[in-house]
Amino acid sequence: MNKSASANGRRSELSIAFAMAFVGVCAMAALAVVVPAQGAPKPAPAVVAPAPTPAESAAVATPPVAALDRIRSTGKLVLGYRAGATPMSSRDASGQPEGYSVALCGKLADALKRDLSMPSLAVEWVAVGDGYAEVEQHKVDLVCAADEVTLAHRARASFSIPVFPGGISALVRTDASNALQRTLEERPPAYQPLWRGTIPTALQGRTYSAIGGTAAIDALRARIAKMKLTASVAPVNSYDAGVEAVLQRHSDVLFGDRAQLLEAVKRNPDLRVLSRRYTFAASALALSRNDDDFRLAVDRALTEVYEDPQFGALYTATFGAFDADVVSFFRSVGVPK
Repeated sequence: MNKSASANGRRSELSIAFAMAFVGVCAMAALAVVVPAQGAPKPAPAVVAPAPTPAESAAVATPPVAALDRIRSTGKLVLGYRAGATPMSSRDASGQPEGYSVALCGKLADALKRDLSMPSLAVEWVAVGDGYAEVEQHKVDLVCAADEVTLAHRARASFSIPVFPGGISALVRTDASNALQRTLEERPPAYQPLWRGTIPTALQGRTYSAIGGTAAIDALRARIAKMKLTASVAPVNSYDAGVEAVLQRHSDVLFGDRAQLLEAVKRNPDLRVLSRRYTFAASALALSRNDDDFRLAVDRALTEVYEDPQFGALYTATFGAFDADVVSFFRSVGVPK
């Protein structure tokens, strides 16, 4: 056999071997596709959840977060009040809300009925707690209690334009000495200058009161120490107790929340609240944060209330006659149209 024939034979043998190997691989692959692996679990049949019923869909539906959308969809304005926040809001003998802020919100509700073209809008009153949980959870649209606008409160709620010029003021008897009243008002006679560092004699030997455990009592003690007064501090546990102490001459001055003191004067003509505010804290109505459209509607309605001549009667019914500071306050807080 020559070399050419031998080479051709070897090529033929290699071709046959390669063909057989290729056929074998293809056969094994085909078997792997056709025959499932021994013991492999079968896929579980797909489970199709039943469609929710209309009642179930309604139960899980999320109410509109924006107050105006919620009011339009429910046909109801939900107003919160605090039962023990006299004179701003309280509950009367029949269980109905009353107070200065409650009356304001009644006027505001009438304005919203007109502005939203919803004359039959229902108004529901709900008693709320001291915090802002009901506003945050959209259980009430507005809290009619006139809270102080502080940074801590603004972290949880938004506020309307101010509705009352609050702060710490002083309550005295109407027959308290003119010197004491002038000194507390910081209005010395023109012919007698009050020199820096001079201790006013009218403040010496007095008894001063404030609610125990409050910032007012702490500030009172600090002021007496700073002025080096010879005076007594008599804490009281309530405004009623403080008013009674002044009436019975056990205390010369009661320092406290201006709204509370003005309300006490309304019931006791032998008392008066000095015009000076030792601190200033504007009070306003609380609503949900990030709801500018509703806040605008509230502010628009309040501005209209302040411009109404009947507002004077609403204010004086709770706090007595306006003084010059109060007139300036309400002129400044209204939003121009």
